Amino acid sequence: MIKREKTKQVFVELVNLQLEPHGKTYEDVKGDPEWYMKYKTTRTDEVKFQKRGITILKKKLGISQKLAEQEMSWFILQWGLTTTSTVATLEKEVNKLIQPKKRITKTGKRPRKA
Repeated sequence: MIKREKTKQVFVELVNLQLEPHGKTYEDVKGDPEWYMKYKTTRTDEVKFQKRGITILKKKLGISQKLAEQEMSWFILQWGLTTTSTVATLEKEVNKLIQPKKRITKTGKRPRKA
């Protein structure tokens, strides 16, 4: 099989996997250039989809874990469904990312404030 055909097959498989909870397939949406904006997913389901997609990419295309992760990030950026997160959930995720790491001394205690 030609690489281009294999890549298209994997793309269709990823689209089908993403649309599975909505009872839709690639065939249902291929004529609509904005199909990915019409269906929603949760952040939790998006993470599950991403993990399954990485496995598919590694198995079907024979690529490394790192490259599969990058390809899934690109797929979600271009074709990912709209996520429905609450503001509180988003704030919690952001705070985890920007929260400064707590320093602990050799004694296992936090240093005193000056």
